[in-house]
Amino acid sequence: MNRICFVCAAMLPLLLSFQSATFAEQQWTVVRDSRWKAGFADVFFVDEQHGWIVGTQSTILHTVDGGETWTEQPTQPLPFKIDLFKVRFISPKIGWIAGDTGTVLKTVDGGKTWMKMSSSTRAALSTVFFADEKHGWAGGDGGVLIHTKDGGATWTRQESDTNNIISAIQFVTPQVGWATGGGGTILYTSDGGNKWTSQNSTTASTLDSVFMLTDQMGWACGGNGALVHTKDGGQSWATQESNVPNSNGMPEPIWDIYFSDEKLGLASAEFVLRTTDGGETWTPLEPRPVPNRLRAVQMVTPQRAWIVGEFGTILRSDDAGATWNVISSSNDLTAVSFLNDKMGWAVGRSGTVLHTDDGGKTWKSQGSGNVFELFGVGFVDSGKGYIVGTNGTLIETTDGGKTWHSVSDPTDEGHGRAERIVFSDPATSWKSAMGLYDLHFATPQDAWGVGEAGKIVRTSDGGKTWHGQDSGDVMIAFNNLLGVYFVDNTTGWAVGATGTVIKTTDGGETWTVQSPAPGEFFSDEFSGVFALDAQTAWIVGSAGAIYATKDGGETWTRQIAPTDKRLNGVCFIDKQKGWAVGEDGIILSTTDGGVTWLTQSSPTQNTLLDITAAKDGTLWAVGEWGAIVRF
Repeated sequence: MNRICFVCAAMLPLLLSFQSATFAEQQWTVVRDSRWKAGFADVFFVDEQHGWIVGTQSTILHTVDGGETWTEQPTQPLPFKIDLFKVRFISPKIGWIAGDTGTVLKTVDGGKTWMKMSSSTRAALSTVFFADEKHGWAGGDGGVLIHTKDGGATWTRQESDTNNIISAIQFVTPQVGWATGGGGTILYTSDGGNKWTSQNSTTASTLDSVFMLTDQMGWACGGNGALVHTKDGGQSWATQESNVPNSNGMPEPIWDIYFSDEKLGLASAEFVLRTTDGGETWTPLEPRPVPNRLRAVQMVTPQRAWIVGEFGTILRSDDAGATWNVISSSNDLTAVSFLNDKMGWAVGRSGTVLHTDDGGKTWKSQGSGNVFELFGVGFVDSGKGYIVGTNGTLIETTDGGKTWHSVSDPTDEGHGRAERIVFSDPATSWKSAMGLYDLHFATPQDAWGVGEAGKIVRTSDGGKTWHGQDSGDVMIAFNNLLGVYFVDNTTGWAVGATGTVIKTTDGGETWTVQSPAPGEFFSDEFSGVFALDAQTAWIVGSAGAIYATKDGGETWTRQIAPTDKRLNGVCFIDKQKGWAVGEDGIILSTTDGGVTWLTQSSPTQNTLLDITAAKDGTLWAVGEWGAIVRF
């Protein structure tokens, strides 16, 4: 007996050492990330093989194999970080880029090196176009129009007679060209820009793009779904019905347009628009290939087309724009939730919804039918789930996310016409139009959402109906609530701006204000909350804030974090082991309930916005640029 005890005692340190080593061997790994952390503004192919993409952060991408691979240019990074808006080449070697602060770049070696030219302006240049190797134009803010006769070595100002932004320029010869821009501006020149004359566009909306198929036939498009067409060189422009969706009560802008011939054309908006009859009818393609703003489109051949857009979006079509392959897309992900070991959902900006049914090995996009920012997701069962977001968004699925439909009405603006969302107090009914920043299901029947201006909603019937709740505090009634967590159908916390912490023990009928530091005014935000039971909870927020309670929130203790970065999410698997994630990919861990927090090696520098644990204990965190990491 004593010998057995002696052996056990001798082995105990080894067992503890093995457990610690096993825990230490675990590491966070990247499941999904973006290769390019930039928004793309333009794409241009000079032939089927040679193409370029430009965007934010001085991003320049190049392909020599028809888009099979893309590499960054130049070989040595540019010594400045600005937004680049337009790229044009006249051969595989010679090209120009226009961008912010009057930037004009030129290459004569296919983009291996770029020279910054003296453009004679500091205005942001939205567009550049060259008719040949010598003659080029650029335009931008304040009606700036500049012209070069020597390939961009020198630029001179041309009179546009407008203060509206010049968004697009196209010439069909070195003499004949058009420029479009703010306030429905369409300018025409027949002498290389020495004189520009105004044409009647029939719209007051900004025209962001112009495409002239010939010197007589062309199209222009822009804000509020504006789409106009000319058959006589611009002497007259006729409105075409674009049929863009009205996502928030207003038609979506159309950013670019391109025609392969007089019948087949594509336009890029929040949707891809397509016509096969010269624009007499335009059809938004469903489902959207990505839920992003699509900034530029080009048809390289009658069959091959490219589109680029925000959040690193690159799309390719091989059937004249009828269907699209997603080459790259990386919207920010703001929330993640797992129903069980296998099934999980992540949501994010621009209506992004991703789903896994294999434990996170693969994530597939689901069409939410929504273009707003999504901030919370929860499921009742494998079929029924809910997502919340800005503009009062509350959407529902009953088939595991294959289809989603709106429970709320973004155009309602607080009038209470959404029958399944009830704010019984007329004094707070306006909050039905406010956005929601978090959602948590405590049971399959009971969930709470919190958001703008102290908005709180609750369902007790699995989402069939949602009822507004009031925090009962005048100050909190106008604070944004950013996080919510319930341990059961009665007890939970919500946190938010200016150090807001509120708790309920009666399902939200009444709320009690709690203070992490009584008597102190908080200017910081609390962005995440997690509770193990009615007594034990943690909250995290700006400047590395971590607070813990062991007495239901009667007292909160500031825990020492080895960072002053903002923390966005916190998760514990028991009273000892927990994690917090936040700014610049920081990951903190504790094995003693938060008495000590240590920085873990993070596989990403993207800000992480949420963290959760699946039923099997696997940890998942999501964040900017579509990052998904696992522990």
